[in-house]
Amino acid sequence: MKIILSGGGTGGHIYPALSIAQELKERDPQTDILYVGKKGSLEEKLVQRAGLDFKTVRVKGLPRKSINMKSVQAIIELLKGTRDAGRILKDFKPDLVVGTGGYVSAPILLKAQRMSIPTLIQEQNAYPGKTNRLLARKSSYVALSFEEAKNYFPSQVKPVFTGNPIREDFLTLTKEEARKNLDFDLYEPMVLSFGGSGGQEATNEAILSLVELETDPDFQLVHITGNAHYEKFMARLPEDYNKDKYIFLSYSHEIPSLLSLSSLVVSSPSAIALAEISAVGVGSILIPKPYTAGNHQFYNAKSYEGAGASLMIEEKDLTGQRLLNTIYSIIRDKEKQASMAYASTHLGNPRAVEKIVDLIYELV
Repeated sequence: MKIILSGGGTGGHIYPALSIAQELKERDPQTDILYVGKKGSLEEKLVQRAGLDFKTVRVKGLPRKSINMKSVQAIIELLKGTRDAGRILKDFKPDLVVGTGGYVSAPILLKAQRMSIPTLIQEQNAYPGKTNRLLARKSSYVALSFEEAKNYFPSQVKPVFTGNPIREDFLTLTKEEARKNLDFDLYEPMVLSFGGSGGQEATNEAILSLVELETDPDFQLVHITGNAHYEKFMARLPEDYNKDKYIFLSYSHEIPSLLSLSSLVVSSPSAIALAEISAVGVGSILIPKPYTAGNHQFYNAKSYEGAGASLMIEEKDLTGQRLLNTIYSIIRDKEKQASMAYASTHLGNPRAVEKIVDLIYELV
């Protein structure tokens, strides 16, 4: 079996594709997989680190608002990219092309559909990206992570609710193993706070304010600032802040361990973060980033809040006091904490990648 995977721009599009690749290889090590993306991109780095073959196409993202010269340049680049894609398809001869979103996936999927090669789209968010909405019309299946997403696709689209693929660590790690993976001591209740891999300035500001407001909280807080914000963040902390209760990291490779030990999570609601939060079954306070494409994080957060798994605070309403009060409203109410964790568990699908690969096998 020969499969092309494509998706990029952010980890939210790339990691699901890598999870699909891993599952394909586990089922049949002879599966021939090629990843198609943009030269010099994040997907190129991550895919090569994963040991997969990688080919490039030329492509630029369309401006989100007005039609201008950049739009024309993006269309010209897309046409060049479809020519690149045509050469790749003729050379590799895939049985199926899988797209996980981001404009980088457009050339290879468009060309595959024109050549009558089956395509499958995986959509991570409650509000689908424009690339996936465009390409869904001629795809064999669209694998959804949120039921609400089907409302944004044309009626002829075949949606299948699969959930979002996540790493196996989130499903198999025990709390004992998790504690051994950390180089600092944790005790419950522990609140984990992070704003995605790059951090979130609004959340960092709120945490700084929270530390000044509450010197001895009822919980232990582990906050990840993001590499770019860490030094500035640490320089603004009070010199005498409570180091037993507050732990600050620039980045962590141990998110599975931290999540498994958390009583509550404060996070931006990226699709990947929500899938990981649901995999371990924990309630959350969600702070959507308003500048994401289509404001999709807001829709993700609304879905989780509506199901009772989360409380949402928009950035425009976020303060240290508001965040502290919201944390206490959950941490000090064990019944509420338990009900949110239960709802969170039932929103995720820990076997999402298996369902997606089942669809791939069905089509091939």
